[in-house]
Amino acid sequence: MVSVIIPVYNAEKTISRAIKSVISQPYVHQLILVNDASTDNSSSLISYFKDKYFSHDRGIKLDIIHLKTNEGVSISRNRGLEYVLSPFMTFLDADDEFLPRRFCRDVPLLLGNETIAGIYAPVQIVYDDRYAQINHQKVSNEKEWIGAIKEDNTSLFSKFLGCRDQYFLLSGLLIRTRSISKIGFFDPSLLFCQDTDWLLRVIVAFTLLPSENKIPTIKIWRHAKNRILTPFLPAKFRLKMLWKWLPFVLQRNDFTFKQRFFFVNSLLENPEEFQQSKKSKVLRAIKWLVRNPRVFKWLLKG
Repeated sequence: MVSVIIPVYNAEKTISRAIKSVISQPYVHQLILVNDASTDNSSSLISYFKDKYFSHDRGIKLDIIHLKTNEGVSISRNRGLEYVLSPFMTFLDADDEFLPRRFCRDVPLLLGNETIAGIYAPVQIVYDDRYAQINHQKVSNEKEWIGAIKEDNTSLFSKFLGCRDQYFLLSGLLIRTRSISKIGFFDPSLLFCQDTDWLLRVIVAFTLLPSENKIPTIKIWRHAKNRILTPFLPAKFRLKMLWKWLPFVLQRNDFTFKQRFFFVNSLLENPEEFQQSKKSKVLRAIKWLVRNPRVFKWLLKG
């Protein structure tokens, strides 16, 4: 009933854990591994799992896609989407893992609600070590649990873009496969925040429900060398993603003033000018708002 897509790039230290966490799950009928031209031992480990754990009588179909050149996570996920056969699907990163009974509440909830396109569930953030935790919290002060929000669709979009910690993650979403044709694939031009961009499209297009799981059944591992710790780049592409959504946001009436202020302030953040004085930032913001009167009007509307 569920297909799981795992993009793999140089994940020899964690891919075994990820695969084991998937194949032990009830409701999983297909695992899709997209090897994004790994240069480490990932390919050999994938072959090992194929020979040891997958057979015709096991009940889980394994699809392995080997990309000839390193294309990035967006194209890897897009290639995986082309192979999905199950009525429901989700994603998992190669360094993360599902906890036991990941789908045991969410699948029945979808089966009983045909008008619902997907279920979003909370995830738990865990760190490899203290050094990884310090590095990540310098960039983003993440909570231990992400996605434990109980919101309907009328407020999910504004919370994603208008709050610091009111969102869910890609691996927390279980979605009907038939919905993908309306959403489209991941945007390869976004090296970071491509998952947020895709989730925003999901929220706009479909009705979602929060999972009935009260505690996370997904672990998101943070490492000292995660891509999101790359200086400036994640912030740069987050800014690109926000500008991409700006025309649509300006048509929305569901943002509170606090959320509008947060969103506009996010647009004004220059990832290469974090050391600016407060006075310089205020002057820059005033000049920017004068040049963008439509945004200024949206910010101040009642």
